[in-house]
Amino acid sequence: MVNNKSKEKLNRLVEDEITKMFEQVLDYAQVACPTNETYKVLRSKILRIGNNCIRDIKKKLDFYDVEYKAMSEDIIEVVSKR
Repeated sequence: MVNNKSKEKLNRLVEDEITKMFEQVLDYAQVACPTNETYKVLRSKILRIGNNCIRDIKKKLDFYDVEYKAMSEDIIEVVSKR
């Protein structure tokens, strides 16, 4: 059985991790680029590659059934005092 919420959760996780990665790469690139113009060109290419990567992975995930299995940290227990 396909669980859409699990697949959406995985899609968000993948997107967040790839976005964090290319934000860090951009930080290093800004330090390494001698001119602002060079950095702008490199930044554009890095963002394009990162966004294409996110889209490609999401397309590939469509071929999988995904089920999120909650870790103990994700399970919240509510105790009521009576």
